Formats: sequence, C-alpha cells, structure tokens
Amino acid sequence: MSQIFSIIAPLFLVIFVSALLQRWMKIGENWSQVLNELALKIGLPVLIFSALAKTTFSFSEQSILIIFNSIFIIATFVFAFLLGKILRLEKKMFRTFFLCLIFGNTAYLGIPVLIQISGEKILSSASLIVAIYLFWIFTLGIGFLEFNDKQKRKRDILKTIFVDLVKNPLLAAVVLGILVASFKIILPSVLTKSLDMITASVTPTVLIVIGLFIGRSKIGKIIDWVPALLFSLATLIILPAAFYFGVKFLGFSPSLFFPSIIQAAMPLAITPFALSDKFGLHKEFIARSIVLSTILSIISLPFWISILSAT
Repeated sequence: MSQIFSIIAPLFLVIFVSALLQRWMKIGENWSQVLNELALKIGLPVLIFSALAKTTFSFSEQSILIIFNSIFIIATFVFAFLLGKILRLEKKMFRTFFLCLIFGNTAYLGIPVLIQISGEKILSSASLIVAIYLFWIFTLGIGFLEFNDKQKRKRDILKTIFVDLVKNPLLAAVVLGILVASFKIILPSVLTKSLDMITASVTPTVLIVIGLFIGRSKIGKIIDWVPALLFSLATLIILPAAFYFGVKFLGFSPSLFFPSIIQAAMPLAITPFALSDKFGLHKEFIARSIVLSTILSIISLPFWISILSAT
C-alpha cells in the first residue's frame, strides 16, 4: 500500500500546493475559471478523443464494462432516492444527496489516478467509464431534478436533457473517438502530435483546478463538517465496496473491473457545486463534501488499489 501511495502522492501534492497558494496568496477567481474552462472544453476532450482514436474499439468487447457500470449507477440513484425518503431529508438536501452520491470526480481525478497506476493503456477504458457516468448523470440524475420541479413541463425537461448531452464536450469527445476507432480512420501524424502536446498538459491543469477550489473553501465550525464526513465515507468506502462485492457475488474477479471500482471510489466532483444554484442544491454541503472527500481519498484510493491489485 505504501508503494501505491508513493505512486499517486505526486497527484495530491499538486492539488494541495495549489490549495495552499490559493489560501496564502489569493490567486483569484479568474485563474480557476480559465483553467477549468481549458480543462473541460479543450484538455480532457482532447485526451479522451486521442486515447479512443488510437485503440481498436468494439462494443461487444466493452459490453460488460458498459452494462455493469450502468447497473451500478442506476442502483446508486435508486439507493439515494430510497435512503433520502427513509431519512426524510428536506427537499434541498434530498435533491443534493440524490445527484451527488454518484457524482464522483471520474474525469478530473479518476483519469489521472488510473494513468498514474496503470499507464496509458487504461485510458480508453477510463474514458468510456467517464462517458457512462456522464450519460446517466445528465439523463437520469438531471432529469429527475427537472421532473421534481413542478414548474417545468415535460417537453422542457426533455429539451434540457438533450441540450446538456449534446453540449457536453466530454461526451462529444467519446463519440468522435469511438467513431474514428470503429472506422479505423488513421489520423495524420501532424495532428496526433499536436493532440499529444495538449494531452500532456491536462493532468497538471485539472489537479490545479481542484486545488484552487479547495483553497477558496471556507473552513467554518467542526460540527458543520459532520454531514460531509458521513457523505464522504459513503462515496469513498460504501459505493466501491458495493461494486466490489457485487461483481464478486456474480462470480467475476473484481480485478477485471479495476478501473470501474477505482472510478466508483472517487471523491465528489466539482461540477455539482457549479450546478447548485441552477437546481436548488445545498451549496455549502457540496463545497465541504468536495474538500473533505478529496482529502480523505489520499487514504481510501491507495486502500482500494492495493485490494484490487491483490485479487
């Protein structure tokens, strides 16, 4: 486990150095916005497209990955809905819990961690998993929040879901990458070299974005962090454990689903914070959960990686 920690430690070092610089030097909001736009609209889409375009893609070979991750995501939504009703969470907290429980940082942190552990060969699988998460989150997840809003008409809900999917640069990159790979289109070397130059900048950029967000977050009182702690334990321990024991119960080796389980163990993504005003989510809870789950993932991720490496 110590060896695994030493492998992913540089990733978290970049995050927390960025957080400290933001805390001490007040780098400013503009840096975070620009870097986030760069990563979301250029860097990660290029990384995903480049990885998929270089592989031999087959839906039949990837069907198990697609099916199992889809079942896991849908089951998590159902679990979040039922638990929220059982606990009688107030509306704002219920909506937050429903969307955020499955909304792990699969792109910004998941892809860099998997590359750091397994190398570039895992990038195509990691990218496909990100696409699966985005598809279900922006259809079932956002769709439920829209449907739950009594003021919205069904036609408006479907329009919102469709627009969110079409405008998502990460999903667009996955679709284009799969098309290039499926039709065995060979890209010019000049283009691939240019894409490789951009992909080289992606990992440090997204890690700095996470760090700047953490650095801007308010500390507050310790008791205010208790709900975020419970939520973080659910996302970092319970969800990946459910995936791990689920595939084991069905007779599969968990190691076959290494990227899926590691992605399931990711801390909360930054995106729900950006969506909080639009969908009436609990902004303070989300901010604390992002910070705390990211910090705790320094321990939980090496744990899951070591468990899966031993199976």
